Parts: sequence; structure tokens; C-alpha cells
Amino acid sequence: MLLVAIMHCILGSEYMRFHETLLMGAVIRVYEDGDIEVVSEPKVKYCRYMHRVYGVDRGCREAVEKVIRLKMEVYGLFTPKRRFDFKPVVTFGSSEIISWAMSRGFFECAVVVCDGAGTVIVRNPDLVQGIGAVMNGLLKTYPMPEVIAEIRRRGGVVLDEENATIDQVKGVMKAVELGCRRIAVTIIGPRCWEISEIREVERRGNVDVTVFSTCNTLAKSSCLVHIEKADYVCTSANSELRKILAKKTLMQLGVTVPVLLLTKKMKSIVLEYLKEVNEKVVIRRAQLPYEETYTAKCTLCEWF
Repeated sequence: MLLVAIMHCILGSEYMRFHETLLMGAVIRVYEDGDIEVVSEPKVKYCRYMHRVYGVDRGCREAVEKVIRLKMEVYGLFTPKRRFDFKPVVTFGSSEIISWAMSRGFFECAVVVCDGAGTVIVRNPDLVQGIGAVMNGLLKTYPMPEVIAEIRRRGGVVLDEENATIDQVKGVMKAVELGCRRIAVTIIGPRCWEISEIREVERRGNVDVTVFSTCNTLAKSSCLVHIEKADYVCTSANSELRKILAKKTLMQLGVTVPVLLLTKKMKSIVLEYLKEVNEKVVIRRAQLPYEETYTAKCTLCEWF
């Protein structure tokens, strides 16, 4: 780390490796010496979830940097001390539902993304939750030997250990190669084109892939042709996406950050999940999307 710090001082951050992630619509880079750069302004002015969990009362550069720093120090994200021992965090989160569904035999494996490793094929439900519980949308990462070793120890398969490539299409292909037929995969909004490509892999391979579309705050109208092919869509703070997908939605989960279920398969899995989840719920008919004043909305995003 001392050598890295010296390089940073001499050469500048443009020559250093970094992880690139999303938070409240902002793009953030975490350099290998631990420095944090908020590359773009947050697009969400307020998020009830961020306020409740992290004490963030407004979206600004200082707030997102604070949250990323906390995740590094407490959870080990973007560091060699990355933790994987997380319990369920949010009731309707993708990692929570996938890990439960794997434990009940709905999925044989999951293709997810982890900082320090890139695309990972996972057969262990606990590892799915360990990777995804406190993750944000990851745009770029670099290989961290300690993280990769821990993933391997827990039974995960890293797609590209040398480069930590993020490629969910190749991840699904690798899962099929490993003999998995019922596969869950997470895909963030900025990589939404992968959904269409994965549907083609699913067709050619005669396998069953359940697509979880996540981190869609920055999704634009051009993304719709891909996102509408997902089974589960976390709309994040994207109110326009919610409105457009409403006609196809069979069920909505949550109100603060609405999740839309677009297929009967996904609805059936979630109904089974709700039988076992230790939470009180309200079930009612409603005009979708159902929103309240506190529902996350991206006021600075561009839809077109």
C-alpha cells in the first residue's frame, strides 16, 4: 500500500487502478490507495432508504462519499478485507430473493458481480447474499487476490481471475458449461443490453434463466427494449421506468424503492418467498405503479 500511495502522489490518480460504482445516480471511483473520487453529481435529491440506513438526508457529493467510505471501513467493500457474512438486509432485494430461491431449489446457481472479482458464478446461497447484501451497481473493478481467494473458498467460480471482467453474458454461458440449467443472473441498468443477449443464450442452450434487473436510476428510454425482458426489475429512483413498465407488471414489491415483477415465474417464486419471510405485509389491488410521496424519484435524470 505504501508503494501505491507513492505512485498516487507522483503519477496522479489517472494511472491507478480503480473500482467504479453507482450510488444515488452518482458515479464514484475508489482507487487502490483508498482515495474516493465522486466523478458525477448525484441525481437523486432524497432517498428514504439511504436516510434510514445511512443517515443521508440529501443527495450530494459529500453524502455519497461518506457512504462509500463507511462501506469500505465497516463491510470491507473495495478492500482486501471484503466481508461475505451478511444476513438479509432488505426484504425485497435481489440477493435476498435469489439466495432464498437457491436454498429452495428454484435456482441451481446465480451469476452475480463482486468488487475485486468481477463476474462470479455461485452455487452457495450464503455467498450470493454475502456478495450482494451491501453492493451498489458495479461498473468496473480490478482483481484483488484476497477477495478472489475467499470467493473460491466459499465455492464460487470467478469468470476471469486475471482481469476481474464484468460480463454477465459470458457468466451465464460459463454457468451452462458447468452444468447449471436453472440460473439466476443480476444485471445493472448501464449494462441492460446483456439481458437481450442472455435471452438468446437461454434459447440456444435450452436452459431457464431468471433475470434480475437492478440499479436502474440512470436507465433511459433506449434501455426499455432490454429491461422489459427481465423477470424482476428494481426501478431504483426511476419513476419514468415504473410508468412505462406498469402495463406489463404483475406485482409490485415495496414502495420506497419499487420492484416490479414482469413474469408469472417471478411472481410465483416471490409468493412462495412471502410464505416464509418474517415480515408483515399488505396485499391489495392497486393501479400500478403504486407510489407515495416518499417513493424514490430521480429529479435530475434524463429519460430521453
